[in-house]
Amino acid sequence: MRRIGFILFTVAVMLVLVKLGLWQMSRAEEKEALNTVLERRSEQVYYSLASLPDEPLWYGLTVHGRFDHSKAVLLDNQLYRGQPGYHLLYPFAVDDGWLLVNLGWIAAPVYREQVPVLPEHHGELRISGVIAPPSLLIELAAEPLGESWPLRVQNIHLDQLSRQMELPLQPWILQIDPDHAVALQQTWIPVVMGPQKHYAYALQWFLLAVAVSGLAFWWLKRSRI
Repeated sequence: MRRIGFILFTVAVMLVLVKLGLWQMSRAEEKEALNTVLERRSEQVYYSLASLPDEPLWYGLTVHGRFDHSKAVLLDNQLYRGQPGYHLLYPFAVDDGWLLVNLGWIAAPVYREQVPVLPEHHGELRISGVIAPPSLLIELAAEPLGESWPLRVQNIHLDQLSRQMELPLQPWILQIDPDHAVALQQTWIPVVMGPQKHYAYALQWFLLAVAVSGLAFWWLKRSRI
């Protein structure tokens, strides 16, 4: 009875380890597919909101318009070389709508209650970048939006921001071209973890499964002596 229980336990552990390895393999394949889409779509540039396809994510976009500096958004908890800061986002008005533009990273002041001095860029500008979904960070608890600008937020919830700004924002973010004149320090990356790491994690799970099976075989063989 003891041997049967041990065998069943070993099989259950191995199944879990193999399942974790297969899950990491599937995540790696998803990341590879995403990288392929990124490379292909980023090479194609659109020049108006009306011309965008139904699924515009990861395409390039170049538009003319004006920033609204009165409704700045500061995405909190952004580190750069160990220094805390924010991602600065401004709404941008074009002929056929509004979009939220991520200009990049800006350092936070020493004291939490202070707000950094925000750059402003007046007049009509030509901006270009990549259309991307808003980055979703871990939130311990949902926080209501503040009443004063700039807004300091833990996540970019575009539906909430659209209501707060009273602007019909697009359901995506424009990540500005790093070489653009108004771009700040760029720390945004489209894929946080590449497929190689997922493959490495999958290998670890599979090796653990092999180790467990080897130890179980050794114990079963030894217990017969």
